[in-house]
Amino acid sequence: MKTKMTWETGNKIVKLLVVTAAVYFGMKFLFPIVLPFLIAFVIARVLFPLAKRLEQKTFLNRAGARAAAYVLFLAGVGLAAVGIIYLCYRMGSSCLVHVDGFMEQADRMYDACCEKIQDISGYGMDEIKSTLTRGKEGLTDSAIGYSKNAGWYMAGFLAKIFVSFIAAYIMLNDYEGLIRGIHKTQAGKSVMQMLHDMKMASGAYLKAQLMIMGIVTAVCVLGLFVLGNPYALWAGIGIGICDALPFIGTGTIFVPWALIEILLGGYRNAAGYLVIYILCSFIRQLLEPKLVGHKLGVPPLAVLMSIYIGVQVYGGAGVLLGPLSAFLIVQGYRAVV
Repeated sequence: MKTKMTWETGNKIVKLLVVTAAVYFGMKFLFPIVLPFLIAFVIARVLFPLAKRLEQKTFLNRAGARAAAYVLFLAGVGLAAVGIIYLCYRMGSSCLVHVDGFMEQADRMYDACCEKIQDISGYGMDEIKSTLTRGKEGLTDSAIGYSKNAGWYMAGFLAKIFVSFIAAYIMLNDYEGLIRGIHKTQAGKSVMQMLHDMKMASGAYLKAQLMIMGIVTAVCVLGLFVLGNPYALWAGIGIGICDALPFIGTGTIFVPWALIEILLGGYRNAAGYLVIYILCSFIRQLLEPKLVGHKLGVPPLAVLMSIYIGVQVYGGAGVLLGPLSAFLIVQGYRAVV
């Protein structure tokens, strides 16, 4: 009896390890390849009810209704893109109008920082400026290299979006046949059920993240307003959005900001920025496991572990891919046990 239980336990552990390895390699290597087609399937699934309604309520036939639904989708995407470009243009124009004032302020801050470093370290002004200039040149070279990489990344991203849009139109035109083909096999049924569960989990995860981002943004806006920052609203909103991005976070903004204020002698503002940063970090670390765990119906500790392990395995994207991988491991394990 004991031998049988040991065998069953070992068998379950082996299956869990196999499923975990399959999810890891799938997320690491297969997921980026199939992502455009997954996006296309989601678009087709969203547009299909609209196409059926157009077909029933208008004079359009099947092909015309689906083409019309797709054109409406493209129009919505185009309007959103134009709105974002216009917003960036207005912000860029506003910055260009005040660029001289910004440069003068930056020069004054640079000189004040150098003087402060001179008072603290005892080094000469020329030596400090020379060191800072070399660091600035290295930072500029790194920024140029990063810009090139970002350009290639953007080109690849646009190519994937183009493929997704084309594939979405093809899938929409034969949506019923696609669904029938998927449901013909047991594997297809399992995948559809998993996609349905993933949709519910993703929606809950997104709601939790938006709630956290809203709270962090409110804290940033209020904190900057108390410190007397004239751009408290827009700066707070921007920092709140940065906090939701796995590669940036509030520390990337507030810590350098506080260091500059210390060098300039603005100890009150520096302390305020550090307090806001610590408070925002505490709020995210406290609320993320609880809210996400509550929305997904899993223990907060499990959510925290999935996020931490995801960041260690996938990098910054692990904030999203970690919980997704954990979900896939659980679903896959349930399917094979």
